[in-house]
Amino acid sequence: MTLTKESLSEKHKLALRLLFIIPLLVIVGKLPLAPTAQWFTRFLSLTDVSQSMQSRLEYVLFVPLGAVLVVLFRLTLGIRVLGPFRSILLAVAFQRTGIPLGLIFLAMVIALIVSARPMLRDIRLPYFGRVSVTLSEVAVIIAITLVVGEWLGTDALVRVAYFPIFALCLTADGFAKTLSREGLRSALWRGAMTALVAVLIAFLSRNQAAKETLLRYPELLFVQIGCIVVIAKFFDFRLLSMLNPPVGKSRSRRQENASDSGIELKRAAENSEKADDPCLPGLEVWVNPAVGSTNR
Repeated sequence: MTLTKESLSEKHKLALRLLFIIPLLVIVGKLPLAPTAQWFTRFLSLTDVSQSMQSRLEYVLFVPLGAVLVVLFRLTLGIRVLGPFRSILLAVAFQRTGIPLGLIFLAMVIALIVSARPMLRDIRLPYFGRVSVTLSEVAVIIAITLVVGEWLGTDALVRVAYFPIFALCLTADGFAKTLSREGLRSALWRGAMTALVAVLIAFLSRNQAAKETLLRYPELLFVQIGCIVVIAKFFDFRLLSMLNPPVGKSRSRRQENASDSGIELKRAAENSEKADDPCLPGLEVWVNPAVGSTNR
């Protein structure tokens, strides 16, 4: 059976319905008047876990909600970002560092990583080498910032230590790749939109009512997964895609095309020289007698 973009098989429809129906039944079973309220609340809720565990669970519980927001931005609105998960990672970091400090430090790291990237390109490091160097650069930047924060006695700079190195590295590398492939305007736009989505997710995660709801009804995580599927399958409208800047032809692509053209010209010249050389046919007969017998 061939599925179109709008259609789903009966098996897929059933699985999608279950993502909404089962959590709804669990929520109804937790209502005070339900006979299962006490049992469901005790075994299917996270409100009784320790406070330290709740603070850790907050980051986990808001990941699917952040994914819903990213998919909504990218598919329904058509706003291009640097990837499906960088905004979520940055939002987790912003919860630890604070949004203003996180944005400033993120911009500084991206600027430093991008400025060092041409040197890595010049020495022709393979991908694993470039990524490893980028990770090390981010670690050095964080270490220097911490040392400066200790010297100045500034707690704000010390909070930079909570910024995940992995999130910084991925975001900076994604920005650098977009800059190389699509140009400065596209890189700035996608970087800014990635940061905007991260800020929105961070604001949502600070909402106390949302935290308590997810702790009491963790089954809503399945509903969020269903929402992601529904948005990706049926709401791919790209309503604001016209706001995305046009993708420019990057310098690296131009260099690759120029290199390919040069190789083709060189091969054409070699073929032309072979055609004009009167000694080559005799040489081919000597190397491969079948050629001579065929020609005869």
